[in-house]
Amino acid sequence: MVRERQGAGRGERRDGGGRGFSRDEKRGPRRDGRNERREPEYREREVEILPAPGIRCSVQPNLDAIHLIAKEVVHVARVYSLFDIAKTLMSQRERFHGIFTAEANREPMYHGHRDNSLWLTKEECVRHFWSADWRGDLYEEEEVEIEGPQGNFQVVAKCGLSGYVFGPPNYHAYQTSIRQVHREKFANMPFDRYAAKIVTERSEEAVQAWLHGMKTKKRWRPVGQEESAWLEDKAEVERHFLGNRFPEMYVATHQVEIPAHTKGHLFSPSLLAHLKKSAGHAANHPLILIPTICNLLEKEHLPVFKKQGKLFAGPSRPHPIPENTTFSERPAKIVEWMSANPETKLAALWEAVLPEGEKDPSAEWLGDLFWLLSQGHLLLFPNDVLVMPTRRKAEPQPAKPAKEKAAAAKKAKNKKPKKPRKHRRSRLLAIYQRVEEMPVRERLSLRGYERTVSHRIRLKAAYSKQRALARSGEDADDVI
Repeated sequence: MVRERQGAGRGERRDGGGRGFSRDEKRGPRRDGRNERREPEYREREVEILPAPGIRCSVQPNLDAIHLIAKEVVHVARVYSLFDIAKTLMSQRERFHGIFTAEANREPMYHGHRDNSLWLTKEECVRHFWSADWRGDLYEEEEVEIEGPQGNFQVVAKCGLSGYVFGPPNYHAYQTSIRQVHREKFANMPFDRYAAKIVTERSEEAVQAWLHGMKTKKRWRPVGQEESAWLEDKAEVERHFLGNRFPEMYVATHQVEIPAHTKGHLFSPSLLAHLKKSAGHAANHPLILIPTICNLLEKEHLPVFKKQGKLFAGPSRPHPIPENTTFSERPAKIVEWMSANPETKLAALWEAVLPEGEKDPSAEWLGDLFWLLSQGHLLLFPNDVLVMPTRRKAEPQPAKPAKEKAAAAKKAKNKKPKKPRKHRRSRLLAIYQRVEEMPVRERLSLRGYERTVSHRIRLKAAYSKQRALARSGEDADDVI
């Protein structure tokens, strides 16, 4: 049997019948005049940047943010949960910072103290030098007119990502320009991928625009050294910067503290990945910051206490009001109503204690309530819940029956104190010591019978004990 057609599609007749039309033929021509199917646009996946090995990053609250929180707690006399404080600190990048620590056997990091930049290598520091705001403080820059390149140029190539014009492919500095732009702006992308992004433009206007731009050239000179020669090439500037001005701008360190709101382009990509990972983990698990927050709040003289298994910070620790304490009229009225309602809303308190006709408390009432809150006699939470702390009452223990008490006392009376355990020497060590103490001739007579020494000594000791018991009149049959 011979097949008429191989690979016939589903729903397609081999004899050329009416069911063999494709989907596009049934629909007819498209409105844009194209019958071919559009290919999906190819999108390159972003390369995932992993954190640098040998470096740890931890997140800690900012001291200024802690100071403002402590000031706010004292000012409003409210009690805040440390969990909520941790969430508040992690809600904005200005309120915490990252601490980067490199292992001792690893190369140090380079911290730019002028802009809080952080880099792993000197090459990254030099790359950042060209885009830094402080570059003008080190080198003055000047543009001079030069003679443009000569040659037959018909095509101009440019970067498809940034739009930077490299020039014609037959220009002598073409490859150098590509390498330099890749190193300065797209170092995280493989060079082959970047080279595939280069596009060419064949037009007289593009060539003339490039030639006009090549008639000017930049040169640099160190600031404060007018007698020094101008540096005509970027490579010369980089060599001069590494040899003379690098220690002024960067510090080699194994541990550094960087504010979290520092811009991302001021970090080495792998270090920025460290910071994002640590900040995201702390934002999802604020409990890991609570021990640090406790220490920092104590330095701000803000008390931290526990209530119902949770940690809180307030203007004062809870202090239940002692019995028979006398207050003035307004505080006494507040305390009396709170004693009957130990947990209530603040609005309900004012509704109950304010005189008739007054809806809003006056400054005197607010001052009395603030004093009670600052002393810890009342606790006001952020949701306007007012709580009055009380003393815990000791729970009475059930009395034991008289028989159990008598049995326990008798058992304690008859219990003998334990004797201290004596240290027992090793039997083998004792045997060797006995043998060494024997006279020489007797010791020589035992040569060859070392295995029977232990048995003979044990028998000798048993017979000695038997004779001693016999002298005392006891039955010596059970000794051996």
